[in-house]
Amino acid sequence: MVAGVVVAVGVVAAGLTHQPMGQSGLGYLSEPVEYPVDIPGCEYVEPPEEDQFYGVLTTGQEDYDNPAYPWLTSKKANAMSIAVSEALPPRVDVVDGPSYRFGGDPLVFQPVASADAEYDPGTSADGVVSRDGVEGSLTVNVTRIDDGPKPCQAGWLDARETLSDGTVVDTRDTWDELDGDRSHSNIVRVYARDGSVVVASSSDRNADYESTGSVPLSIQELRAIALLPELQWSTTVPGETPALPIPCDTNSEGAGQFSLPAVGRLNASLDDFWRAAEIPVELDRPLGSMRTSPSGSAGACGAVKAGDGTLSIRVVDADYEPAQEPWGALTLPDGSQFRDDNPGASGMTLDGDPIDDVTLIKPSGTRVDVQITSAATIVDRPVLQAIALAVAGSVD
Repeated sequence: MVAGVVVAVGVVAAGLTHQPMGQSGLGYLSEPVEYPVDIPGCEYVEPPEEDQFYGVLTTGQEDYDNPAYPWLTSKKANAMSIAVSEALPPRVDVVDGPSYRFGGDPLVFQPVASADAEYDPGTSADGVVSRDGVEGSLTVNVTRIDDGPKPCQAGWLDARETLSDGTVVDTRDTWDELDGDRSHSNIVRVYARDGSVVVASSSDRNADYESTGSVPLSIQELRAIALLPELQWSTTVPGETPALPIPCDTNSEGAGQFSLPAVGRLNASLDDFWRAAEIPVELDRPLGSMRTSPSGSAGACGAVKAGDGTLSIRVVDADYEPAQEPWGALTLPDGSQFRDDNPGASGMTLDGDPIDDVTLIKPSGTRVDVQITSAATIVDRPVLQAIALAVAGSVD
């Protein structure tokens, strides 16, 4: 997010947040819509609408300070994300790696992306999950409307349930094909009394967008998630809820050494370093905010707001080797090297803020990257190097 812009433009999934789709010129085919049809829970069923496609653009620059979504603060997004993760069935595990569509942390609600004026994408959390070793996807989307539940429409739902408090629950079991690869999906849509619309969906498409033949979450399990009160826009966030961690890359191939206890020791070491250094820079959270993927990996990362900038740290337990003839490297007595792996690369963000970073390679192969992005120099290069040494000392 610091070094460049990530752009993702795609077609919104059929039945997930908008209209059903049939045949198209994109090699896409959805389940045929029958009409007229009787739908349980519906007094009247409207005919299907014409196919509609919507593009969603994410630039990596969106944040939670969106006037159209004043309720979606970073703390609210974190509370929602925690609620979804805790509601997963016991045998459903989050798969390592970035989220399914948006590239952020899995099952973390993202800022609202830009979209066509006729389409409100809301905030989404998604990820690849597995059940008994078989992968699929989980997506939860939250928007807000003021005109009540959408009328029953053919191709939009299989059944409607109205709860005693007026909450409306629509369910759908459907399939679609992409270039002949058929995938099945379970979808639950909840219209809450406060105007929140929560859509929880699960498909049998894995991280490579290939169907595996097994949808990891059932309709009833998705219903339980979609009815979580924490997902409604009007639910108050508990005062002790922290803001979301700043996005960083936790994914590194291999099991590595970064279990939760190992990351805990690393964070304690960083906190001790910061207290001892007495650097007059305010952090928005402890320097020891490193984390790894849900099941551990060969890498860990963390990022904090430091003054008006962002200080990020990443460590990878790999087989990096100190260069024989390093360009602009500083070799330490123990054989470690501070080196520049990208000589001549841009040292500015898209907003024009300077970037200063250091890379430390240990003889063991451990690599540590520390970077500060700020409009003003608030943490100088020697401090970045000291942080890298503190990380490496805790790991090796």
